[in-house]
Amino acid sequence: MSIGSLSRPVEGAPREGVDGYLLQSEADLAKAVTYAVERSTALGAGGAIARVNEGGGISITVANGEVENAVRDGNQSLQITVFLDGRTGMASTESLSRNAIDRVVEQAISMARQLEPDEEAGLADRDTLAWDGPSVPLFAPSGHNAMELTDAAMAIEAAVKATATADAVRVSEAGAASQDARFALATSQGFCRTGSSSMQHRWCQTIAQRGDEMKQGHWASSVRRIEELESAEQVGHLAAKRALDMLGAEGLTTRRVPVLIDSTVASSLVRDMCGQLSGGAQFQRMTFLPDAMGQVLTTAHLSVTEDPFEPFGLASAAFDSEGVAGTRRDIIRDGVVKGLFLDTRMGRKLGRASTGNAGGMRNLALISSLTAPTDDLHAMLRKMGTGLWLTRFMGGGSNPATGVYSRAAAGFWVENGQVTQAIQGFTVAGNLQEMFKAIVAVGADTYRDGAIRVGSILLPDMQIAGR
Repeated sequence: MSIGSLSRPVEGAPREGVDGYLLQSEADLAKAVTYAVERSTALGAGGAIARVNEGGGISITVANGEVENAVRDGNQSLQITVFLDGRTGMASTESLSRNAIDRVVEQAISMARQLEPDEEAGLADRDTLAWDGPSVPLFAPSGHNAMELTDAAMAIEAAVKATATADAVRVSEAGAASQDARFALATSQGFCRTGSSSMQHRWCQTIAQRGDEMKQGHWASSVRRIEELESAEQVGHLAAKRALDMLGAEGLTTRRVPVLIDSTVASSLVRDMCGQLSGGAQFQRMTFLPDAMGQVLTTAHLSVTEDPFEPFGLASAAFDSEGVAGTRRDIIRDGVVKGLFLDTRMGRKLGRASTGNAGGMRNLALISSLTAPTDDLHAMLRKMGTGLWLTRFMGGGSNPATGVYSRAAAGFWVENGQVTQAIQGFTVAGNLQEMFKAIVAVGADTYRDGAIRVGSILLPDMQIAGR
């Protein structure tokens, strides 16, 4: 398919017309979901919520100086959820024609009639909906065509080759992509809002080789605005370096040592932390901290904040998938739990209001009151002194009910704040209840991984199981 240049509309607010890589306007999508909920109630549903999504973009991957894949894609889908005497039915369609919507509504109602009732199921309360709340700027179409994205992917591969030393490094895949998305959400209460968003990506996977030894490396950058994307040269350089740095990695004997979790993987610990506070975990009591509100979860210098309204944030939204408005809030303040992550159904089961988290958590940040602006990675290594700097997790996980934590990992041994040797073939173990309260410091070397922003995390003592 030949892809020409695209005009670049003004970024920010949701669009009224057709632009970016998209074919439908917000008005068109709003008409589809409005018709779906009206048709649902006309056929006897006590309530209904409909969401339609459209996406489109271009993705290019290259290797060995050749384009491997060039895809211009587009998709759309409508999902309808109906509530009938406490029963819930869902169905979806990829067509937005009136006939297709009629059929999918009938399917959803038929499914609802076959299920057992759940008294907590139903639409969100009217007073929780984001009727007139702020719109969050998320739309920043790049206007890039296939040739421009190909040039970026080729530049990533060239940067890998420029980084290579006497050890060979090859690219298994380098890529660039630009995507736009649009949606509309309506409920039978009369609520209807729309939104548009963009995403830009560059990534690279590498293999470094020395003799018979091979190590993999990877780096990626994903943002909403093209000007904030890491350069192709930076992506390629880091992907190559992460593979090269692991050549010659050795094993480690079993011991207890301080551990610095690199900012690029520290988000996993924040997910474990906030997973304790999900509605499902709290209701099912699959957590070591039931009835968590007001309880101490972490050491006192830590807080976790949530901001659904961050402009161009990767997890921003003016409202959740039920139409409920979110709020800027503290999830944890000075170590104490101040908020949970609830959708409408789980909120009702727990006797609480929805927190606007149907569909997930929104732009979380782990903050330490002890962090100084100068606490970059080098400063954090010096704080640790001698110990293990973890840069990769390869498997394992945690048990949310008991807190038992065990991960296969790789990284570097550090002596007196200086990296001395790449390390692999070990597991790091502990208990989350103790780990959260033992965190010594959080670095200013902040890295964003999807919904989570966090610096490197220093723990004073963890069990390492090695050879």
